[in-house]
Parts: sequence; C-alpha cells; structure tokens
Amino acid sequence: MSVLSPELLREIRSIEIVTRRLVDQQMSGQYHSVFKGRGMSFDEVRAYIPGDEPRLIDWNVTARTGSPHVKTFVEERELTVFIAVDMSGSMAFGSVRDEKRVVAAKVAAMMAFSAIANGDRVGLVAFTDQVERYVPPKKGRKHVLRIIDEILRFDPVGHRTSLVNALEFIGHIAKRKAVVFLISDFLDSDYERPLHVVAGRHDLIPITIVDPAEDVLPDLGLVFLEDAETGELVPFDTSARRSRAGYAAAQRARTQARDYDLKRYGVAPIRVMTNAKDYAGPLINYFRIRARRS
Repeated sequence: MSVLSPELLREIRSIEIVTRRLVDQQMSGQYHSVFKGRGMSFDEVRAYIPGDEPRLIDWNVTARTGSPHVKTFVEERELTVFIAVDMSGSMAFGSVRDEKRVVAAKVAAMMAFSAIANGDRVGLVAFTDQVERYVPPKKGRKHVLRIIDEILRFDPVGHRTSLVNALEFIGHIAKRKAVVFLISDFLDSDYERPLHVVAGRHDLIPITIVDPAEDVLPDLGLVFLEDAETGELVPFDTSARRSRAGYAAAQRARTQARDYDLKRYGVAPIRVMTNAKDYAGPLINYFRIRARRS
C-alpha cells in the first residue's frame, strides 16, 4: 500500500472527527434501536425458577433429572454490515462543495462508526461496472479508517455503473442475514431483479447521493454536457427557460421512477444532497422513523 499524502491524512482525520462526534451524540442510539441483532441463541439449561415461561421447559433434561429445567437464550448482538459504494465516473461530479464520492465517504464513515459502536462488523464493497475492491467485515477504529481511505484514494478501472454486479456480489458473499448500505447516485437501470433478491434476504438500505446541479441546471448559456460514465458530449442551451424546465422535469421523472422501483421491493431510499450543511440529517431522520416502527 502506498504512503498516504498529508492532505489525504488530514481529510481522513477530519472525516473521523466529525463523523465520530455525530455518531456519539446523535446516531449511535438510533442505530442501536433499529439494528438489534440477529435474534436469540441458546445459552444454557438451568433449574426452573417460578415465573419462567412454560414454553422454555426442556422436557428431556426435566425427565432425566426429575426436576423441571428450562432453556435460556441470549441475544445475538453482532451483525454483519456491508457498505457498498459506487465509485463510477458520475460519482466524481461535484458542483458546489464536495464531490459525490467524498460525500459517499462521509456517509460511509457515519455508518461504519455507528456499526462498530454497536459491536458489529463492517466491510466495504467498492464497485463501478464491476466489483473492484472488497474489504471483508471486521471490527475496530483502524478498520473503519481503512474503509474511508479506500474510498477517498481509490482509482477505479471502470467508469460506468452496474448495480446488478454489485448486488449479485453481495448476495454471493453474505451467507447470513446482513445489513447492506448501498451508496450510489443510482444512474443505472435494470437492477430490479438482484435488488429484489438482496432486499428479500437482507436489510437493504439505499442511500442516494445527489448534486443540486443534477436536478436544476443554472443559466450558463450554451454548454456541453458530458456523460461522466461514457464521455459523450451533448450541446445544451441552458439560457432557454424551456430547455431548463424540460431537463428538470426529466430529472424529476427519473427520480420518481427510481424511488418507485425501490419502494416496490420494500426499501425506502435515503436522499443525501452534496450541498447539505449536515449530511447526517437525512440518516438520523431515517433511523428515528424506523426506530418508532420497530
């Protein structure tokens, strides 16, 4: 692994300070309320105590010893969390402050620090039109810093997006039920089938990263719009009000169609804007809503 530049070290440290403060003060409790573990696992058999539930009686041990015994269980707290981050060309776009990829790193850091604060293991899946990097789930601060580092300085081979390949990879490696944060701008199509499979087996949470310029174009006259994933240049007259209105309408339709597809499979997307003062706000609101429902 190459030596990190001072600038990148400062960026990683800055993200750690901000996100850990948010996690400690606001997100940790919400995360814990939503993700309580896989369930209950067998602990031991002990003598019956008045008040124990009859359904917990171990009849084999009771018959063998001649006195009632019950099975006890403990909660399986540890979860496995996968953070899948889109590293395609479109995620390098940023018109205001941070590129979408940097916002994705900050969001991933919040989720990762929340996970380890909860005693969970967290891993990374970095993808473009293929899965380019996989960091297996582990615990600990150093592991989270590695994940942030991987996202910030990763130089992808591919430029296009394939949510299909990312979802199929997760479906292959996640043998038991896991929490999957899918962070992307979702500039892709035809991923419904693997999304349905992953959402059916795991707790899938899509997080959409959106730059404001993708929703509404400013009046800049004649410009050439470049497809970040194909490199194709298309002339566009932003001074024409009708053109800007048509662009905005097309973007709204695309967003509505994407959200409809996600909700159809029981997953509600979290929308994070790159120009937001607080990237944690939408995440905290999401956890609060889910905590009330659980």
